[in-house]
Amino acid sequence: MICKRSFYKCFRNICEESIEFSPGINVIYGENAEGKTNAIEGIYLCSQGRSHRTLHEKDFIRFGSECASVGVVYSTSERSDVSLSIKYLQSGGKVCDKNRVPVNKMSEFIGNFRTVIFTPEHLQTVKSSPQFRRRFIDSAISQIYPAYVGALQRYARALMQRNKLLSLAKEKGISADPSIEVWSLSLAKEAAFITKTRDAYISKLSLIVTDIFKDMTGGREIPEVKYSGLMDEQGFERLFTSSVEREIRFGTTLFGPHKDDLTILLNSREAKNFASQGQQRSLALALKLSEGEISKKVSGEYPVFLLDDVLSELDSKRRDFIVSSVSSRQVIVTSCEQGAIPGAKMIFCKNGSYLY
Repeated sequence: MICKRSFYKCFRNICEESIEFSPGINVIYGENAEGKTNAIEGIYLCSQGRSHRTLHEKDFIRFGSECASVGVVYSTSERSDVSLSIKYLQSGGKVCDKNRVPVNKMSEFIGNFRTVIFTPEHLQTVKSSPQFRRRFIDSAISQIYPAYVGALQRYARALMQRNKLLSLAKEKGISADPSIEVWSLSLAKEAAFITKTRDAYISKLSLIVTDIFKDMTGGREIPEVKYSGLMDEQGFERLFTSSVEREIRFGTTLFGPHKDDLTILLNSREAKNFASQGQQRSLALALKLSEGEISKKVSGEYPVFLLDDVLSELDSKRRDFIVSSVSSRQVIVTSCEQGAIPGAKMIFCKNGSYLY
């Protein structure tokens, strides 16, 4: 998969621009706050439908503008010049297109164009909160299994309705409305699918992480990634129906995939507690590279790798490893250094404009 071009209009600090990319390594360089990350963000939006930086879509719209749009033109081994675009409106809505034909469901938009993004925040994956690891795994799976996106959306809607009933019961000091059973059953169905999909993905991920980590460290240490949230639909039904009285006291759903975590081990010990900072960074690198490998196994092609200002956060050994690992794939890097990667296509960024 190759991103040939990205285009923007009234997006963040970008007035109207189009950036052409080579099929190899591309470096967008310039000073801080000039728009390098904005360019990466626009590309990522076309693969995930959401930002890695903010939940507030109005932030995308350039000051004084009515709307913002981003898009990409990409090719695969089977098709050339496929276009995807998203327009964000001041009203809060958005319009997605594929080859200028409207796409009404995000589950049909996500996964057409695939990326793996790596930012300085991802270096915290191993030792950060469970929410960060859930976001990592959900984003990775969503791009290769469209049905997973729909399940997450249905789960989120059922969870919101169930939480409203629990909160209301807590506030009024009463039993939950009988309709909570309907939402519990709906939640159980989606939870079973989500955890089964996560478990299968993590099993594959763990094997690849082990191989990559061996290459990175010379085989001295053995990592492992585990997921313990797996439960069948009947198990979730029992869990959700039996915990209502306790959950009323808290006013929220206490159990389910939205509370799950990954366990990342190094030499059979939890990496977040016992691994050094360097080991944690190596594990984070291995996780993101493994995400790309699974994407290739499923689709037959590597995704586009987006490295957003991450090289400056790594020591020379890890920087060299990640560059060599993705050297045969398309990579789009942001950096303050013009010579960050010798031989790369250089794209100069200044105040939302991009020059070659």
